Amino acid sequence: MARLERRFEQAKQNAGGAERLCKIGVLSKVELEQRLLRVVQCECNLANARVTVCKGEVAELESRVASGENAKDDLANARATLAQLTEAAQIATAKRERAEVEAAEANLRRQQKLLKLGAANESDVNRAEEKLADLKLPRN
Repeated sequence: MARLERRFEQAKQNAGGAERLCKIGVLSKVELEQRLLRVVQCECNLANARVTVCKGEVAELESRVASGENAKDDLANARATLAQLTEAAQIATAKRERAEVEAAEANLRRQQKLLKLGAANESDVNRAEEKLADLKLPRN
């Protein structure tokens, strides 16, 4: 969990100064988009990890209550926290999916422009179209 938190903070720091670096020409627009996408992905991974840890805590408290220990208040608090974390994870997952689709759409537009200019291959455009189609498929 601490490793995911460090990755998230590091991704935020990397993306923080990237816009300025892009404006002055040090970074490409693609690199800026990748850094911003990495922040969203790390945020989603962290939210899902928090849910997993909280589920473990709830299971532990449920077993303590079942064995007769007086931990019902703690269990109620843990379940409320789990509900909040689950909602946050769902929001982060939706945000991640939107960001990935937007990045794939931008990549497809970029590849199509490069193909028109003769700087890309048809296979690059096809690959970008396939990736976008895969991301747009409904998930179970």
